[in-house]
Amino acid sequence: MLALFPLSLIRRVTLVLCLGLGLGLGLAQGAAAQGLWLDMPPDPARATISATTDAGLRSTRQLPTAALRAARRAMLAGQWVDEATLRALADRRDGTAAWNLVKRLRAQQAPAAEIAHYAAITAGTGRVRGLAPMIAAMHRLTPDSVPPEDLRLLVNVLYAHAWAGNSLAMDGVIAFNGEGRLLGPMGAATRTRLLQQGVRMDGRVELRLALDLLARDTPGAADLATARSYLTQAAGSKTLAVAATAQNVIALLDARAVQTNAPRN
Repeated sequence: MLALFPLSLIRRVTLVLCLGLGLGLGLAQGAAAQGLWLDMPPDPARATISATTDAGLRSTRQLPTAALRAARRAMLAGQWVDEATLRALADRRDGTAAWNLVKRLRAQQAPAAEIAHYAAITAGTGRVRGLAPMIAAMHRLTPDSVPPEDLRLLVNVLYAHAWAGNSLAMDGVIAFNGEGRLLGPMGAATRTRLLQQGVRMDGRVELRLALDLLARDTPGAADLATARSYLTQAAGSKTLAVAATAQNVIALLDARAVQTNAPRN
């Protein structure tokens, strides 16, 4: 595993930490607002875990008009359906229509809120392929750019997948919780739940939480202490990429402490 990203990963993490810890460069604008997105793929064994928050449309017979019923049968047969009809089906919680619409919206570079909404319908009906584009779109949103009802949908889908054990969703929960971020400051219950889930993730959650703390503009002493505690746990991981990254970040923190405490002439 380590051979896949030994130096490139560590260099990128080290660079962002240098930015976040103020070692001569200054934090890139916007990075702190949404947190540090760990440059490591989610645990592949857990990135496909799915959750269902909405049963969705289960039968063509549930549709109110003959035109929609015919369009759904055509869609399920692999035939082309116009965008307005796909949207009408997706608005009735047809997960397949929602996914087909997401693909078109992404190709059109549609607004992030629109992509996130229909990707959430896709993922919420148990189609986990909608989760990644939903999270990618959420990274482009701000707290005031999403109607409350749409934000509730995104939160319900994200958290359901995270608590089911999906590693990509857990990364999203960490990334979007915080002062000034999409979901606001992280509550103690959310942090506790993440750490409970992290027991099955072999240090990855602890590493992600540590990097998130260190990505703040000015991490305080309490942030640094908490981050070091998480890193120490992650450093003992059996996953080489997690352990190596945590160990290198600890070394970076130690070097910073020496630099900070060195006598000035």
